[in-house]
Order: sequence, then C-alpha cells, then structure tokens
Amino acid sequence: MTHTQQKIMKKLISTFFLLSVMSCSAVAQSQGIEKTDPGFVLLDVLLYRPVGLVATLVGTAVFVGVSPLTALASIPKPHDAFAKISNILIVFPGAYTFVRPIGDRDFPYYASPYKHKQVAPQNNTVMPKQNPNIPAIPKAQSPQHTPDTGKGL
Repeated sequence: MTHTQQKIMKKLISTFFLLSVMSCSAVAQSQGIEKTDPGFVLLDVLLYRPVGLVATLVGTAVFVGVSPLTALASIPKPHDAFAKISNILIVFPGAYTFVRPIGDRDFPYYASPYKHKQVAPQNNTVMPKQNPNIPAIPKAQSPQHTPDTGKGL
C-alpha cells in the first residue's frame, strides 16, 4: 500500500472506532445515564469492564488454586470460607463487570432486589401432595443377644 492509502486506512479505522464507542454510549443513555458523567461511561466501557473481566478470570484461577486451603479453613464453624472467598474473588468482580449498569460507580456492585418484579407472590408456598395411604414400615427388631465365646469370627 502507498502512503496515502495507509493514511486513509488509519482514518477509516479511527472513525470506525469512534462510531463504535459512540454507539455504545447511546445504548447506555437509554438506561438512565443522565446521572453519570459521560467521560466515565467511556472510561467504564473501554477500561473498567475489560479490567473487571481479567480480574474475574484471575480470581477464578486463584480460587481454584487456594481451594484446598479454603477447605481447611471451612472445618471450624461457621463453615462459610468457600462462600466468603468466592464472593471476594469471583462474584464481586463478575457482578461489577457483567451485572452493573454502564456508568454506575458502585464497587462492589450489589444488585437491588427491588428493581425487578416478582413473578410469584412470596406467601404462596407450593407443597407436594401427601399420599394418605402410605403403608406403615414395620419396626426393626433387635437381634437376639448371643454370648461371646471368644472364638472370633
């Protein structure tokens, strides 16, 4: 390629990159971006999300590596070492990367349970139908006690 063709290609690539960034921020504006800084939205899409993805992948690898030590830490009560370490290494970076709305600065990101409609009311519990004709289980009788003769098995 000639020098002028290279310049044209560079301009086309930079224009394409600029249009793709602008289209991403236009989608974010429909999600209530008026409260956030547009510069932060650009920084969020280009820097924080990829860094969050890398942090999630590295955290997953570290979690797998330290899981034997985590198992030892889970022996004493309250037995929640796996839950704590997975929240720190996997869940928080993953939610920051994939669940958090674009332009939201909260870290760690906690999804509010009040943002979504309930599909079914909470007070109606569904219980399986009980069969009243279940036969009674006979009680097991203890074996007869035999005197120990000392001969072994």
